[in-house]
Amino acid sequence: MDVKANMTANGSAETQGIHSKMNKLFPENQTVAALPITEYLDWAAHPDRYSTILAMPPIQRGFVWKPKQIQDLWDSLLRNMPIGSLLLKASGAGVKSGKVTSGARIIEENSKPSFHLMDGQQRTLAMLLGFPCANGAQHKLWVDFSEPGKNGSIFQLRVTTAAQPFGYAADGGRLSLHERREARIHWDNDDKAKAEKSHLEVFNDAMTRPWKAGGKRQEYLVEVNKFWEWLDTDGGSEMQKEVVQKWLMPNQEIDLDDLILERVKSFRLALTRLRTQWIAVIKIPDIEKQADIEDPSHDYLTILFDRISSNGTRLSPDDLLFSMIKQSWPEAHNIVYALQKEVGSLMKPTDFVMTAFRLAVLQSGNAKLGDPELNAKTFHRHLSELLGIDDSPGCLRKMIGNEGILVKAFKSLVEMIEYRGGQDIGIPKIMFPFMNDSMLQVILYWLICNRENSVSFKDLREEVIRFILFWFVCSKDTASAYKASRVAMEVVRGETGCFPGKKLYQTLTAQQDKGDSLFLPLVAPSQNVLDSKQFRKQDERTSYFFGDIHFLLYANFVSNKKLLLWFQRQWAVKKFGEEKFVPMAGQDEDNVPYDFDHLIPQSNWSSLFSMDRNGIKNQGNRKEFENLYYRRALGNSIGNYRVMDSSENRSRGDSSLRVELVEPSDTWEVYAINPADKIEREKWLLASPEEGWRWDDDRLLAFQYAVESRVLYLYNRYFEEVMFSKWVSGG
Repeated sequence: MDVKANMTANGSAETQGIHSKMNKLFPENQTVAALPITEYLDWAAHPDRYSTILAMPPIQRGFVWKPKQIQDLWDSLLRNMPIGSLLLKASGAGVKSGKVTSGARIIEENSKPSFHLMDGQQRTLAMLLGFPCANGAQHKLWVDFSEPGKNGSIFQLRVTTAAQPFGYAADGGRLSLHERREARIHWDNDDKAKAEKSHLEVFNDAMTRPWKAGGKRQEYLVEVNKFWEWLDTDGGSEMQKEVVQKWLMPNQEIDLDDLILERVKSFRLALTRLRTQWIAVIKIPDIEKQADIEDPSHDYLTILFDRISSNGTRLSPDDLLFSMIKQSWPEAHNIVYALQKEVGSLMKPTDFVMTAFRLAVLQSGNAKLGDPELNAKTFHRHLSELLGIDDSPGCLRKMIGNEGILVKAFKSLVEMIEYRGGQDIGIPKIMFPFMNDSMLQVILYWLICNRENSVSFKDLREEVIRFILFWFVCSKDTASAYKASRVAMEVVRGETGCFPGKKLYQTLTAQQDKGDSLFLPLVAPSQNVLDSKQFRKQDERTSYFFGDIHFLLYANFVSNKKLLLWFQRQWAVKKFGEEKFVPMAGQDEDNVPYDFDHLIPQSNWSSLFSMDRNGIKNQGNRKEFENLYYRRALGNSIGNYRVMDSSENRSRGDSSLRVELVEPSDTWEVYAINPADKIEREKWLLASPEEGWRWDDDRLLAFQYAVESRVLYLYNRYFEEVMFSKWVSGG
């Protein structure tokens, strides 16, 4: 069957036959059927053309597959391999659901009968990336005709996204920093107007393709859905060399390689075979709802959805809770996703719901519930009571509802803490996704408890930001963070007036029964001078600058490179303002437009394979530097990192800092390197010579000095700018 006919001949007998087939997909008493894959995808892409539509139930999540998963699925399709069955649930008109292809996933009443896609969403959305006329996705699927595929496949597939417009490597991993810079240089081509374009604008540009090393043979990269569309034209039906060359390279006079032509023909054949492949669909039986089951977690579909997921991507507790809520209260889906526009950089929808559940329990005033454990058992026990019904809403429904208590608290929090420019100590939005949920819940709970009180906004803001940055550095791990938040909730519950930052600090850093504390206490900046003549181990540096008892604090600080987003906040906001990049909680680190880049390139010190170690005469220095653990402790310290635009319009690669950190320049300050310390800058240049492989005693000690000096400079800024002296005695 020709897919083009399926898409254009709306009133034809053939199309009407397909429509009729969807109505009678499952004959009476049958629960298994099959559809040609192309018919199934047309049904998913164009539900309005069908009298029975394919819809997404509120219980479903969004698209979460990574590039490698998309490539692997399409590789299976092109090899004519089966990709598993799909689960559908018949639903009548008037039931609420969303469109399969809608990224916003608005839940609304269907005007027609439908089948809800209960299992197979990720596969369906991945397949639609290569299907003609299925537009609007935040991913693009490409085939590279200039290279063979991997693992026996003859096709090399690539993926690009809005945040990574030059794509990912062939194996689905992120391109190297050097490759991304190289790609941007090639794309900008010294055009100042293009250099200012955001990653999303680059992604949407018709000329943007996945990047290949050196920018070679990129003309052979083609979007799969565009190729499929071409096949449905007269030109695509002919595989003569001149026809293919004219379509593939319309503005180039390069003679088309015969090997390339064979791959194009093979790809056409694979897509032709794909038209004949079928996919199995299984109907979920209609189960009469049991009247005596009030708990939404015991709903038939909720149980089924959880069990389906156990064979794929297992539902986390927050996913399970959201699914349970949406099954009982479908409107919650729209409310929560609409809220993403306000606070999406702070929390994922599922984390927001988990937060709402916890705070609703605390607000309910039921002493038996206490501060709940956030797990399936708790949800099963309390969700029905907390949700209530439309006419008699419970605490959770009030918390989540439009302009509800929690919504207002979130908006107040964002307004309060967001960076305002200049020397302001606020948190740049680009850093919001890294904020801990347990910590945010403490602040939100305080805001909710004190929403009727009048407090000084200035004092409140300063104390809240101080608490956030304290948590960033002094939290030990995820388990201790949640335990600490439970303790903090008790403090917050009994406080009115200004945010009790100091009391929280004292409580969380106080020694517990076993002599330990939940959080690490801060220490005033060191006054010790940098005069070492010997290469030191990390514990020796810790002892010298922070004292023996603060070794964990030092380790936490130097390993917390995300803090650089705060240190470089003025530059980061200018570079990644919301008109250029919208940070979202849960965003994969491979899908953001910035990098944490080593000042002294890792290639200079991570391996000693090609180094001239004989240049290090001091035997003690040489012995310690040859130990990879000690080299990494220094080289991977926050002191040797800066935040950079991942597609910066220059290609540093492994070159010396002398190439970019020259006088006169504000680059030193942009990258949070002490602009007033000339000695440190001299040491950076000495540690990063133009020939980066040879090491001697002078370079080794300069490297250590530069990194240690910057660590102390950053810690001093952290402590003094936020005024932790108000909390810490002796500060």
